[in-house]
Amino acid sequence: MSDEMLTCGRRKMCMGKDKLKEKLKEQQKVYVSLKAGNTDTVCYKEFQNGEWGTDDANYVNRLRLAYYLLYWKIKDEDAVAYLFQEELKDRENNSFQGIGSTIRILTMLLQRYNAGHKYDDLFERAKNANFDCACGYDAEDLVDDDFESNDLTDCVYLCRELEYKDVMSVLVDEWKDEGKDRADRNPAKRSRLMGFYTYLGREDENESLYQEQLAETVAEGGIKEIISAYRDIIHHYLRVEDYERAACYCRIVIQSTDYKQVRRLRLFGDILEGCMEVIAQKPAGTSDLWEWAKGELEGKPRINRYGNLYTKGIAAARAVGDPFADKLEQEYLDWRRECSLDRASV
Repeated sequence: MSDEMLTCGRRKMCMGKDKLKEKLKEQQKVYVSLKAGNTDTVCYKEFQNGEWGTDDANYVNRLRLAYYLLYWKIKDEDAVAYLFQEELKDRENNSFQGIGSTIRILTMLLQRYNAGHKYDDLFERAKNANFDCACGYDAEDLVDDDFESNDLTDCVYLCRELEYKDVMSVLVDEWKDEGKDRADRNPAKRSRLMGFYTYLGREDENESLYQEQLAETVAEGGIKEIISAYRDIIHHYLRVEDYERAACYCRIVIQSTDYKQVRRLRLFGDILEGCMEVIAQKPAGTSDLWEWAKGELEGKPRINRYGNLYTKGIAAARAVGDPFADKLEQEYLDWRRECSLDRASV
């Protein structure tokens, strides 16, 4: 191979990383705006995020700016201290708790100005912000401030963290063909690729990968691994709304595996849920699946039933017009009260 071809290949493989660097560099505008007194996009902005509870609308914006300050080695005590205190509000109030990269980056940057222990109180607040911070936050932790040290895999995960899906898509295409170990030939790498495609909304590209995974697992795996592979491909077809194929794989796993070996595991619950989702979306032609799923649900002790199993069972029963739906719904309401999930019951 000529030097020119090698250079071209290296340049192509760096395209995604260069795009990520340019994307991060755009944070310079946010930094300039912050210095001019505009804090609206990076201040703590609380909102209620559905079932997740209290969240911060500006978390990702603050994370992006923190990475810019880190990688471009911006020395600005006031900006770092301000961002740290805004991030601290999120750590203290977020229902999900967590630590996150933002507080780690800002901690290291703020340590540079901690002469005379000026910011020790803030670091102590961060340590006590929530349970996760109490267990895992360390004000002495270091973060690599050299962007160029990130390899392709690092860049993919960095894009995911920063929610740069456009750049991540480019990086994933480079990553999957990197080196001799192509993603579709290596089970561990293939699994990561499927996760990337799902996150990027490229689920259609996962079909052949799930089929390869299933074929390999059926040939070489144990019963739990085999049923897990069927579970994964059923969920794939549910995500792309191909209910015909999802139903087909539900029948295969029921007819061709000794699923009774995993009946007491959550894995079996996943299969049962998948079948009931198929029935709810495609009641015509799935009476056999409903007969099986209903029998399994009736045979499952109430103590082993849970929310998703109830709601999906109710939806499936209603779709096929089975009055069993009413019985399930009453049991579900009782279960919610027993678990103190309904405020009215408190």
